Amino acid sequence: MTETNRIADLLQITKRLTAVLEREVAILRAMKPAEARALQEEKHALTNAYEAQIKAIDGDDGALDGVSSDLRAELAAATAEFRDALIHNERSLRAAKFTSERVLRAIADEVERTRGETAAYGAGGTITERSQRTGAQPVSLAIDQRL
Repeated sequence: MTETNRIADLLQITKRLTAVLEREVAILRAMKPAEARALQEEKHALTNAYEAQIKAIDGDDGALDGVSSDLRAELAAATAEFRDALIHNERSLRAAKFTSERVLRAIADEVERTRGETAAYGAGGTITERSQRTGAQPVSLAIDQRL
């Protein structure tokens, strides 16, 4: 593979990965995080391809020797766009996670408030007497911490 081909491939991967990140941000802004799951496989594959290309170029001192200044400039611009997309993507993912956690906490708080007394399991895994008297049943919630 020539240096020009390698850089051209990196340029295309960078542009495609940037587009995926931008689509994910748009989905999150539309408050449809479940739709973002459909992008994960493509995002993962492009990320792996990007990392492989970067490692190959970093390991080759002459990787940019035969590359035109126009292609270098285009790669530099695409890399800048990619970095911006990464920043926006991370912010959007963190905001979506924060919002989901707040909604989940509000639901749990409301369930707890409407029950009156807190239901709990005893040491033997049974509902404690206090909970049995009120008729309250324990609620179990799990939060997915992946970002």
